Amino acid sequence: MSEKYVQTLERSLDVLEVLAQAEEPLGVTEIGNRISLHKSTVHRILQTLCHRGYVEKKKDHERYQLGIKIIELGIRFFNDLEIRKVAAPVLSDLVKVLDEVAHLVLPDEGEIVYIDRAESSQVVSMHSKVGRRAPMHCTAVGKALLSTMPEEEVRHILEQKGMTSYTPNTITDIDTLLVELRQIKATKISIEKEENEIGIICLGTPIFDYSGQAIGAISVSGPASRIQEKGITRIGEEMKKSGERISANLGFDFYKRS
Repeated sequence: MSEKYVQTLERSLDVLEVLAQAEEPLGVTEIGNRISLHKSTVHRILQTLCHRGYVEKKKDHERYQLGIKIIELGIRFFNDLEIRKVAAPVLSDLVKVLDEVAHLVLPDEGEIVYIDRAESSQVVSMHSKVGRRAPMHCTAVGKALLSTMPEEEVRHILEQKGMTSYTPNTITDIDTLLVELRQIKATKISIEKEENEIGIICLGTPIFDYSGQAIGAISVSGPASRIQEKGITRIGEEMKKSGERISANLGFDFYKRS
């Protein structure tokens, strides 16, 4: 049985592929000739792609090239694909040292999404599950990521998402959180003491890609009594070293940016 495809989408993808293969910007007629499509159809497709940022029109020329949106999608796909692969052995080593649960998260639309979890030898009941979303303002990984953003962006996220109180320890005031984020920015270590779940302490640190963009975060979590017994300072330093190791493996150069 033959499958049905959306013709307009097929043609749009053909245009993008032609531009991707070209060594220089192309005109409407050139694009049409390469994919056997009338130039009026090509022009309509290009107008839509330009409007969405997937194609750019060269200034003062009737020629087109791939737009920044394509680059953003490609980088996001690369990071999403690579970060879990790169982080997995590091999280495993971190768990061996601390014997507490370690997480890897990515930011998404003002929230964090857990994409990996390395288990300790000790059973711990926590809300965090791979694939689950969580707020930024009351999680160590969320605060680690917020600390890398401009304050205006942080305010925008928190005003949109709100600052729900999950425990008596949850910070629900933006200005109070901003003070803490400035400290996290300096130390690269965030601490969440029973702000999301009673009985759980979590420490986080951001992960940077080759461009210096914070693309994720890792954390170590465990029962409050056990985390305090093992030493918050020690756990924070071990986790920070692991975060730096992941960032370095993703191409981030700490020496050049220090």
